[in-house]
Amino acid sequence: MTDSIVWLNEPNATERHLGGKGGSLARLSGLGFPVPPGFVISAEEYVSFAKTQRISELTASLSELDARTPIAAIRTALEPISERLVNATLDTSTRTAIEHAIDELESQAGPGASFAVRSSSINEDSAGSSFAGLYESFLNLQGKEAIVGAVVDCYRCLWQERAVQYRAFRAIDHEGEAMAVVVMQVVRARSSGVAFTKNPMTGATDEVLINASWGLGESVVSGYVTPDSFIVGPDKEVRERTISEKYEQVRLAEGGTERAPIAPEMVGEPSLSDLEVDEIVQVARSVQQEYGAPVDIEFAYDDAGKMFLLQARPITT
Repeated sequence: MTDSIVWLNEPNATERHLGGKGGSLARLSGLGFPVPPGFVISAEEYVSFAKTQRISELTASLSELDARTPIAAIRTALEPISERLVNATLDTSTRTAIEHAIDELESQAGPGASFAVRSSSINEDSAGSSFAGLYESFLNLQGKEAIVGAVVDCYRCLWQERAVQYRAFRAIDHEGEAMAVVVMQVVRARSSGVAFTKNPMTGATDEVLINASWGLGESVVSGYVTPDSFIVGPDKEVRERTISEKYEQVRLAEGGTERAPIAPEMVGEPSLSDLEVDEIVQVARSVQQEYGAPVDIEFAYDDAGKMFLLQARPITT
């Protein structure tokens, strides 16, 4: 460990400033859940970055924003920050620490592996504010230049219009926000989805709702497909099972992802087996037990049928 790099499976990792996503992944990894290998660049590094870039000189006007502020006014307020950050780079010591961590992660992952760079702000995925979909993630990256560049892009996305608008709506202090960044191996997903330990449609706390589809989870969370749906009761009985026709998927492509058609013979097939549904329910309920409250999880299965947890967070209203 260096001052800036914290491995997800590192003892006491959750004591560091890893942001919502990074902290949750470190907690899950420490508890033995199946999390892909990776590390977090702690939020302290963002604080140093922001100080070097003198961001605080430009954020005073943001304190005047509130839930009623038009997006055009937010855009105008953010222009000086965007201009300041457009050519920003990491300092040499931080870049070197990240590059050394990338070398180690590549060694763990083996030849041909690719990586995800995921934003993990201090306030995201908390019980009061989820920030779901507001900050960026970058998938299927290879090479130090691409990964380091995506880290800086995660810092920039802290000052995107939607993120600032959400913080203003939630009355979250802009200057108190900071960004950690997760770098982890990409799961080459056969199928992916989300599971809720409290049914968001009915509020039932004895049911687990699973939505899943082929490929990466973006097709589910972004609404590109009508996913397969499973509602499972407390004794693992499947109370409702709806298999949809899924005509496209999100899959890995060079330097990122792409939307692609599903093979005709797979369109109406279930994206999860019965055993996988059972496994997801068991894992989701185990995570809920550890967190002490209803949660939603994001999961993926690779071609070998191995499950990975990609995220877990409290269910927000």
